[in-house]
Amino acid sequence: MTATIALLIVFAFFCGAVPFGFIAGRRKGIDLREHGSKNIGATNTLRVLGKTAGITVLLLDAVKGLIPVLLAQYALSLPPLYQVGVGLAAVLGHIYSPFVRFKGGKGVATTLGVLIGLNPLIAAISFGVFFVTVWLTKYVSLGSILGAVTQAVLFWVLRKSGDDYALPAFGTLVALFVIARHRANIGRLLAGTESKWGEKKGDETGAPDDAPV
Repeated sequence: MTATIALLIVFAFFCGAVPFGFIAGRRKGIDLREHGSKNIGATNTLRVLGKTAGITVLLLDAVKGLIPVLLAQYALSLPPLYQVGVGLAAVLGHIYSPFVRFKGGKGVATTLGVLIGLNPLIAAISFGVFFVTVWLTKYVSLGSILGAVTQAVLFWVLRKSGDDYALPAFGTLVALFVIARHRANIGRLLAGTESKWGEKKGDETGAPDDAPV
């Protein structure tokens, strides 16, 4: 069983590492790492390649986080601690993908897929917070951060007496990861220079956005 768990964790990492945004760009002769925010995640894919590609990458990035967790739950009937380990491996694979020189996305969509597998209710509420935040403020980065913090808080609040701390610990770790990956965005939010959703202006790094929206 130990060898099986180890193989599943390795599978989860490489499953999460599949750079769907990068692949979508290459199919159209575009390297996302040179356009928009220069990130290969779903948000920059949507900005550069359009809605169809962006939504497709969002769903695929979420699915690659969901599948390993479902395998841990239903194929191997592993306890929460191992489900968390598998989910975390998928998120780390996305962030540090060896297929793009360990410079992947920010892990938000893949984390959402993991959350759907671990706790669909918390995933739905967190996504709701993300959606409402983006709708009201037009800041995707702020929505991602608040959504991540929400799931961490909910894992602690909804923890039942007798449950272990694997899921709350995972929620907290994921929130810290998302915040760390958005350090530059936080700085721009505080400075009032963060790009808003739908704005056709410079990319998130401040460089001209010469890619189609």
